[in-house]
Order: sequence, then C-alpha cells, then structure tokens
Amino acid sequence: MLRDHEKGSVKYGCFLVIPLKYDPASLSREHLEEIGKYHPLTTMDLNENIKTMLDRSNEAAVGTGYTIGCAPLIAPLCGETVTADTQSFRVSAEGNAYDFDLNTSYLYVFQTQIAFLCLSLSFAHMEALQAICNPGSAQSTATFFWIDAAGKEHPFSMEKWLSDFGKSLDLYKFFDGDSSFLLDAYCYTFALASKRFDTLEEMQKITFNLHKMMPPDAPIDDLSEEDIRYVYAVKHQVYNSYRWGCCVSSQTISYVTADEEMDFEAERKAQAEDGLPVVLLALYEKYTCLRFTELITHLDKRQLKRLNALKTLMLRFQAFGTVTPANLSRWHNVKQIYAYLLEVNDIPAAIQDISNKVNILAEHQQETERARSETVINIITIFGIVSILASVLSIVQILSNGDIWIWMSTILTTLAMLLITIIAIRTQRK
Repeated sequence: MLRDHEKGSVKYGCFLVIPLKYDPASLSREHLEEIGKYHPLTTMDLNENIKTMLDRSNEAAVGTGYTIGCAPLIAPLCGETVTADTQSFRVSAEGNAYDFDLNTSYLYVFQTQIAFLCLSLSFAHMEALQAICNPGSAQSTATFFWIDAAGKEHPFSMEKWLSDFGKSLDLYKFFDGDSSFLLDAYCYTFALASKRFDTLEEMQKITFNLHKMMPPDAPIDDLSEEDIRYVYAVKHQVYNSYRWGCCVSSQTISYVTADEEMDFEAERKAQAEDGLPVVLLALYEKYTCLRFTELITHLDKRQLKRLNALKTLMLRFQAFGTVTPANLSRWHNVKQIYAYLLEVNDIPAAIQDISNKVNILAEHQQETERARSETVINIITIFGIVSILASVLSIVQILSNGDIWIWMSTILTTLAMLLITIIAIRTQRK
C-alpha cells in the first residue's frame, strides 16, 4: 500500500494500444509521413539486433514507429488549424465525470498488415481509465467531451473520432463488426510515486489495483484471475528497497515507479522508449497470427499469385518476425516481462498454428501446381496422339504411291531406330 503522506502525490499515465489493420495497396504512407515523425529505438533495454527490427533502414525490418503529435490526432475533432501539444478531455460514466489529457502519441505500422495506435493519456484518478475502457463489458455507456481553451465542453463520439483518424491513413478497426475500438485495446498503465518500495508485496498490491483500474489504496482482492504475473526491479542493496514493479496480464500491463523528483514527463518518455516496444513486439506476434487467419479465410484458393504472396509473408514472419525471450534483452527482468506477455496471451501456440497453416498452404499449392501440370501434359498428349495419327496416314499415303526405293528406305529407317532403341535399353540395364 502507498504510505498515507504520498497517496495524493501519485501521477497516472497510460498508453491505450488500439489494434488496427490495413491493405498494403491502399495504405496512405505519404500522409503518414506528413503527420508522423519517424521514431527510431534508442533504448538500452533491447539488444541491438532486436532494435533493427523496427529500423526502417533495415531491409529485414518488421515495422516502423512514428510519433504522432496531439494536433494531427485531434484535427478530426477540433479542426485542421489546431496546434495544441496537449488536449483536455472529460469522460462521464455512471454519474461520475473524470478529466484526462491526450499527449503526443505513437503509431507503429508492421509489415504483416497490422498497426497499433498508442494513445498517450494522463489523468489524476485511475477511475478515469476505467470509465474510458469499461473493462469486463463489450458495451460502454460513457460519454466523451473535448474541452476548448475557454473550458467549454464539446461532446463527441470516441468511435467516430478513431474511425475518422484511421480512415485518413486507410487504417481500420482490427475486428470487423459493431464492436468498439476500445474493446480490444491493450492498456499499458504506469503510476509514479515519490517513495521507493520496501517489499515486493507492496508493489504487487499497487500494480494489481492499477490492473483493475482502481486507485492504489483501494481494498481489492480477486483470486479468480489466473493470467496475472509479476516482475520487479532488483533490490537496491544500499537503499534496501525497490524502484519499480509491474503486473502483466493478457489485456493490461501496469507499472509503478518511484522517483523522488516526480518527473512525470521523463517517466512517460522512459516508458514509451523502454517498455512500450517490448509490449508491442508481443502484440505484433499475436495480431499477426490473427491477421493471417483472417486473410486465409477470405483467400480465393484459385488466385495463385495472392496465395504465393501470403505464403511468402507468413514464411518471412516465421523467419524474421518472431523473437524468443532469450534473445530480447541483456536484462533478466525485461526478458521475464516479455516471456510473461507471450505466455498469458498464448502466443507460442498461435505461432505454431500459423506454422500448420503455412504447411497446409504449401500442400495446397503443390496440389494445384500438380493438377495444372497434369492438365498441360494431358493436352500435349492429346495433340501428340493426333499428330501420330496424322503422320501414320501420311506415311501410308506415301507408301501406297511410292516405288521400291521409298519402301526400302522406310524399312531400313525403321530397323535402324529399333536397333538404336534396343541398344539404349540394354545399356541402361547394365
């Protein structure tokens, strides 16, 4: 539990990771370059070969990250002329209203026709995130408002806003249908406290509450969740305390970090640079498998060109797009976080399922090519038979009207061919 004197000083932030999909033939990359700034990875938490996976100068890169300023994000709401670095919002649910801010966010576009919009939010009360996401329910009755410079509320539809922004780049909600953009959003939550933590239990309690989108000191006890894992920083031997801990689940990851200076902007930047790519690599593998399944389902098996392209994409993903925890980082706790993300989302099984689908595609392709080859051979055989019949008729006609020399040359030619055939057969047997 947080100490009484620091409860009011906790600051909260969240990256709301929204999965999207796109068609590579229509993705508006030019517009993306206009509104976004390329975001190279500089973190030391990832090994160099892993960072190159998101380096667009690398031919084997699996994706690219961009920072998206607040102004381009809110342009569909507030107009094209806005220049704000931060935009204030308000969400109202179940009779309560909470304020939250939107800051510079991130967009990661991967080669496997998926993307993730990471909205950077900050708020003074954890209940704000609960009102935004409405966890545990497929529907939400929350109403949203954006706040202008004069403090006036302007109602808007969260779904239409996200849809309009995505359409400007030809990005679309990952799952078709009427479900909310936020239903499948992954919540990367972080809280900043001023005092270091004496025990693991203290961090475990706080991060579990953050996972439940409740204040750190709320009395919560839930033993029903089996997809919860905890990872902690190494204990500082001089201070005899811990600096951070996190709670990993299939839909959330929650950090609590101690910083005496309470520099929230520095913490947000550190989380975006160090922690967010680890989560995105795991989600990239998860949603790539889902995307491949969708593409296979809608694939016309007679379109061999598309079939070959999809097979190549899947093989490339298996060869270059998957990362094992052992190769991810030099730090054990970072590898452990990533391993837990894979485990609770059952990603290894999904990748194995994709491997099976690749084999099925390969077998189907071989059968299709074999059938096509047999068809060509049959056509050639038919033409060969017709040609032989025509040749026989021609020979008969020539012989019937020919003299003795024509008969002699025909007989000698036939005997020579028969002799050559016999010699060839006996040579092959020896």
